[in-house]
Amino acid sequence: METPPVRRWFLSLALFLLALWALGRLYNLLLWVFLAFTLAAALDPLVGLFARRLPRPSAVFLAYLMVLGVMGLGFYLAAPLLILQFHHLGALLPMVLRWLQDNLALSLPDLASSLASSAHVAGDFLLRVGETVSEMVLALVLAVMIALEPHLVARAAPYLPGSGWTEVLEDTWRRMGYWARAQFLIALSFALLFGGWLLFLGVPSPFALGVLGGVLEVVPFVGGIATALLAFLVALSAKGPLVALLVLLGYGGIALLEGKVLIPYIYGRTVGFHPALVLLAIFAFGKLFGFLGIFLAVPMTILGAGILKHWRR
Repeated sequence: METPPVRRWFLSLALFLLALWALGRLYNLLLWVFLAFTLAAALDPLVGLFARRLPRPSAVFLAYLMVLGVMGLGFYLAAPLLILQFHHLGALLPMVLRWLQDNLALSLPDLASSLASSAHVAGDFLLRVGETVSEMVLALVLAVMIALEPHLVARAAPYLPGSGWTEVLEDTWRRMGYWARAQFLIALSFALLFGGWLLFLGVPSPFALGVLGGVLEVVPFVGGIATALLAFLVALSAKGPLVALLVLLGYGGIALLEGKVLIPYIYGRTVGFHPALVLLAIFAFGKLFGFLGIFLAVPMTILGAGILKHWRR
């Protein structure tokens, strides 16, 4: 006859396997829910600022309306120029390939291989944008609903085994929000600095390349290199080797600024991770969950590290 501990062990194993099965079936939905929590954490300080003088629902509405309004206004003002420059960039790429083939004796398969990373990442992102607009809207709505309840994450602590979860969840919530805000600032600074440098050098479609670089900066250490390579090839075919070299030097200066100031501060002092661990997490979650996994690799690592730290106490 089975003893109660054995029955409990089999029950725990069955529940664990059931959870793994559910995770495998619903992981895409869970990623969007996690994105909603990350967005809510990012805007939580702004909501808290408005909540000092306004009721919580009004503060949430005003905070999200302000952020969406600023983003919408920026897109409205920049869209005509960006559409024109992206169209020009698309028309310019075949000319770049022909120039390199004629002057450097590179075959098209070789060129396609050398540009694979940047083209694949950029193309995959653009396709994902078109496919996931509705999911983004739902994630935003869910983020608003989460923001309406202060300290919602900490309320899950009593339902978790053991004690001390409130502090862990609150700390994880703060670190996720800081990462999201800082990552946005890194992407924006890269787009402005790199796009401005390309404009100064007279490289075709500078703002399109800058925005592309800012978007790809959601993949730290990799996205900027892909954009710099593309800008180098465009400058090499349109302006010559000197300007192309200056493009790389400018990117090197921006990367040095990020590598010595921004990224160590964000991933080291605040997030608490070595940059190598961040890169490994990005590759791992990207392999498991695709582009959304790449974007959410750092906050998911923050959550996992918080849980592991609690269990090791």
